Amino acid sequence: MNKKWIIYIIIAVLISALIGFLVYTFLTDENEKLQGTDMISKRELAEDNNQINNLMDNVIETSVQEESISPNAIIIKKEYFKACDHLVRTVEDIPEILVNGTKENIEEEYPGWKIEKFNPSEIILYKERQGNCNEHYVVKNHYGVIGIYVINADGREIFKEDTEISTKYLPESDIELLNEGVKIIGKTKLIEFLEDYE
Repeated sequence: MNKKWIIYIIIAVLISALIGFLVYTFLTDENEKLQGTDMISKRELAEDNNQINNLMDNVIETSVQEESISPNAIIIKKEYFKACDHLVRTVEDIPEILVNGTKENIEEEYPGWKIEKFNPSEIILYKERQGNCNEHYVVKNHYGVIGIYVINADGREIFKEDTEISTKYLPESDIELLNEGVKIIGKTKLIEFLEDYE
C-alpha cells in the first residue's frame, strides 16, 4: 500500500474520532442540563400552591360594569298564543328612553316579558298569551268592496277596515266566495290574497 493512502486513512480515523467525541460531549452536556433540573417534591408543590392561594385571597375584585344598550339596538318580541298555537315575531327599534339602559331597565319597561337574550345591539323578549294572535283574518264582501275582519280570542269576527277593491267586476265565483268569507292566517298571506284582486 502506498504511504499516501495510509496517511489518508489515519486522518479519516482521527477526524471520525474527533466528531464522535464532540457528539458524545454534546449529548452528555444536554443530559447533564436535564439532570441538573430540580425536581419538585409533592411537599414543595403543595407549599407553592398555598402561596398562590394566599395571593389569590388578597386579590381585590373590581366592579363589573353592566352592558348598556346601544342607540341602534333592536328589540325582538316573540309572542306565543296558546289558543291558535302561533308564535308571532316582531322587530322594533329601541325606544329612546332605553338607550344606554341596562337589563334592569328592560325588565322595568316590559313587565311580564322574559328576557331570552340581552346584549348591547339585540334584545329578545318572550311572552305567552292565552288567546289568538292578531293575524287571523276573514275577508268578505262588505257593501260592494272587500272588507277585512279580525277574529278575536272568542272566535268572533270584528270589522277592521275596507279596502278600495270593488267586488262589482269580480267573477261570480269570487263574489260567492267573498260572500261566505275567506279565512286567512298571517299578514303576508292577507296582502298576497288582496293583491290577486287589485
